[in-house]
Amino acid sequence: MYKEENKNIARKSVLKAAIEALTLCRKDSTLAPKDYIRKVKAFYRKDESDPRAFIVDELSEETIIRWEEFYDSVIQDRTARSIKVAYLSGPNPENDLTEMTDMGLLPENIWAFESDAKIYNEAVISALSSKFPFIKLIKANVGDFFEVSPQKFDLIYLDFCGPLPSKKAGQKTLKAITSILKYHALSPLGVMITNVSLPSKEQNANEHKNIVNLVASYLYPKSTLESNNPEWNCTDGAISEGYSLDEWHKKVECEIEDFYGQYITRLLVDLISVISPYDNFTSSHSLYKNMFKISNYNDLTKSVNDLFHFDSNGNGGDIIVDSGLFPILWTIASIDKKYNNKDKNYYQDIYCDDDFNDYAQSFLSQMSANGNAHDLIKNISNMHFLLNEGRTENNFYSDSLRNLNKINWYQKVYPFCDLFLFHQIKEVLFRQLSVPYHVNMEKTLRWKYKAKDTNMYMDMLVLDECRYLYDWMPSLDMFYS
Repeated sequence: MYKEENKNIARKSVLKAAIEALTLCRKDSTLAPKDYIRKVKAFYRKDESDPRAFIVDELSEETIIRWEEFYDSVIQDRTARSIKVAYLSGPNPENDLTEMTDMGLLPENIWAFESDAKIYNEAVISALSSKFPFIKLIKANVGDFFEVSPQKFDLIYLDFCGPLPSKKAGQKTLKAITSILKYHALSPLGVMITNVSLPSKEQNANEHKNIVNLVASYLYPKSTLESNNPEWNCTDGAISEGYSLDEWHKKVECEIEDFYGQYITRLLVDLISVISPYDNFTSSHSLYKNMFKISNYNDLTKSVNDLFHFDSNGNGGDIIVDSGLFPILWTIASIDKKYNNKDKNYYQDIYCDDDFNDYAQSFLSQMSANGNAHDLIKNISNMHFLLNEGRTENNFYSDSLRNLNKINWYQKVYPFCDLFLFHQIKEVLFRQLSVPYHVNMEKTLRWKYKAKDTNMYMDMLVLDECRYLYDWMPSLDMFYS
């Protein structure tokens, strides 16, 4: 059994929360609960003088019931006995298995994975001498498994123990998560648990230094960060607070134990909701051509590149000016030489530290669906540009998208605080086709504990495909009518 009491407590807590989110609290785990439409209608009906009150009257009881029935067909009720789990084995797979079966899961629905040959042999011996000699123990990296075995799991528990990312050949933590997202290995409503470490300077000075550099580059452009205030855990980001690049790096270095936890959660959310779906929606696919018509790729490339830097007349540089709107692209420009181009508006560590440059390229390549860092950057940069608004993106629209763009959306759609614009239509149509996961931030949980001398960071994220929304919508060419 585990000898680390802190790990025992964290493991028990996260598994209990995950199983409850998928079973007892299932209808509260979706981004839009079943009664959401009724609540919206009731909210606007409270004030009859509100001009929007008459709009929701157009939403009939019959339509609401039909949507609720559709929601039920998508989400369905589940019990612990029907939950399917994948987890990383380690030398004693029966430990996690015992914990899960004690919570009502069937051992037949649980798969364990171990890629290290020595540890796998230990796991086999340990499992055979336990009360679970029939366990499905697979000698493979969990991410590689889904390439040839297209299964769906309700819960994937990734107890990596290494950092995020890790360059070690058998422990590419970020690559495993990318593969899970690429092959949609989680159910339409699923839970992903990750557990990663922060090596100290004493344990691995070089890796610690690389993590500090990456965390500083990743969090600097974010418009908000955590305040650690239990009443309102939100504060302005580094730029709004007036930090220079060097000042921010020093702050992160001094407080890395706190900022590393923020970085992990923000990275996971970005990877799940933005990076992976943008990277997978490639220009060579026929579905891409439903939305976009790229007759001249040089024009698109120039338009995208102009976002990263100012020209001699001071034009362009949107990513620098509005980094909060493009935080992922800002980070890319700080850690990739091609897009950085020695522009001192970004971090320059990649030019003076070859080891960090290699680490940054590994970070990018592990997030890429095909393992190519520059393909990843091209794909997500193009999608950021095409799905945005107010530049020359409409030059690259398909005929169908051009027709939709002719509508004055801000005059057609009313019940919002801000103007409803075309980029919001593009985004939902894109997500209808690309079927990404969305993270339910209200249900996201985190644990931090110490295993011997190592700080561990555990995240539990509820992922929702939101098909009760996207499949309710008409498709692109039907949308106009």
